[in-house]
Amino acid sequence: MKNTSVGKQSNVLISLIDDPSVVARMEITDAGIEELAQSISEVGLIQSVLLRPVGDRFEMIAGHRRLLAHKLLSVDKIRSVVKVMTDQEAAIARAAENLAREDLTPLEEAITYKELLDNQGMSFEEIARKFGYSPGTVKRRMDLLKMPDPLQILVHQKRISISVAEELWPISDPVELDYYLTFAVENGVTKEVARAWCKEWRDAKRREGKTSEGGGQVLSPQEPRPVYVACDLCNGSMLMGDETVYRCCHTCVDLIKKS
Repeated sequence: MKNTSVGKQSNVLISLIDDPSVVARMEITDAGIEELAQSISEVGLIQSVLLRPVGDRFEMIAGHRRLLAHKLLSVDKIRSVVKVMTDQEAAIARAAENLAREDLTPLEEAITYKELLDNQGMSFEEIARKFGYSPGTVKRRMDLLKMPDPLQILVHQKRISISVAEELWPISDPVELDYYLTFAVENGVTKEVARAWCKEWRDAKRREGKTSEGGGQVLSPQEPRPVYVACDLCNGSMLMGDETVYRCCHTCVDLIKKS
């Protein structure tokens, strides 16, 4: 560390670099690291990693995947910029790199904000101001972490949208939620349709409540469920079976949508 210039680019021994204290990426695949390592071996390291000194060692702040790729290539050193930072400065620098990623998922974004809120004492307003978002956007992302795991996983995998997850969140029965999520993943779903599903579930729960009090009709568990789909033109919800089907070419379909 004696030969390392703080604030300037240096070649730092990889054996002296510790992994980041917080890893926002939920998935780091071997295939992705191998692809990055191949690129580095062919064209070199385009962007230096960012480190901060901690005692006689260094903590990785930005560039974790680049470090893993260098380890895969079995090289001893990596080009780095070493900067003295407080814990909060390091957390903000790490968050800035994560939020700039093109492949960032909503759940990873939420984890990034949670680290700043819980461990660095920053408020929604401070986080929003630092990264150019509204406080409402920051809170909305963090609300994802309160959702049931099935919703979180599908949002992270980008198989359903945040708005759809928000509409289905009130469905507290895991079996019922799984039923709707399976249909959503297999067939696609809009926010409006998801809202109709949630209303259907709430109405069914109210009917069950009336039945348990001795009134109302007893519904058979085998009774077919109503299934709603989205209209291709207005995105509104409609009961499956009520739709009208036309045999049209793509040109005519476009004309219908524009009319």
